[in-house]
Amino acid sequence: MPTKLKALLATGRISNLPTVWCNCLVALLLAMISSDVGYVDISISVFIIASCAYVGGCFLGDALDLKFDKKHKPDRPIPSGILNKNLVHWLAISLLFIPYYFLDPSSNRYLYLTLFGVIVLYALLHKKTLLLGLPLIGLCRFFLITFAAGTITETPIILYASAVCIYTIAFASVARTESSDSPITWRKLLRYTMLALPLTILITNPAFNTQTLVAIAIYAIWLIYAFSFINSNKGNYVSKCLAGFCLLDACFIAHYGWGWLLTCIILFLLSLTLQKIAPAT
Repeated sequence: MPTKLKALLATGRISNLPTVWCNCLVALLLAMISSDVGYVDISISVFIIASCAYVGGCFLGDALDLKFDKKHKPDRPIPSGILNKNLVHWLAISLLFIPYYFLDPSSNRYLYLTLFGVIVLYALLHKKTLLLGLPLIGLCRFFLITFAAGTITETPIILYASAVCIYTIAFASVARTESSDSPITWRKLLRYTMLALPLTILITNPAFNTQTLVAIAIYAIWLIYAFSFINSNKGNYVSKCLAGFCLLDACFIAHYGWGWLLTCIILFLLSLTLQKIAPAT
């Protein structure tokens, strides 16, 4: 693979796109169930726009982080000189702005604008303040889900988006320390919090069926495995948690059929496979 293409794929974190697609799929399914439509209206445009927003946000973050990366991560594509900062910057702006013009005027454009705003704020502030950086990265996933669902008022959507938001903040608190050798002293709190997240589905669906229990078991096993790397290899832990989005997603929709559980697992495996081509962090 050409060096620049590989660098672009790494900078855009394309290995995480299956987790974005999985978030969108779960959001669409839960929105359908909440509104009693009776079918899943899978709009390809939602997945394309979400992908553009995610990759654009990654490009923007790396372009703005050049000073930090020169000091702490000089081997990354931009500080190492493989990619030009201005090119990445303009790619970011294009990917973030263009989707807006392809949204149906009758759709909830404000949801995409909210997602856009949170992504830009995160890119601008995440290296400057921990107090805002962690909540903002969680809100990026929260508003990604509400955009895909087309609503921010349905209880199942809010619960699911909140669980994903907390999951994101939890492992991102470790990702922020990747350039440091300091141990993670809050790992027990992280472990118990992340393991408990699937239980939020009890609020709207108090009866666990077999496939839900299987999904929760797979999620818990993978998370425990990821935590075995939390101090020895923080990057490995974070990469495994990123792929783990799909397994958390599975806990929320496995109740509706084995096919949904299988779909989430396939996207999880796809994310792990893509991590061999482009790093997840």
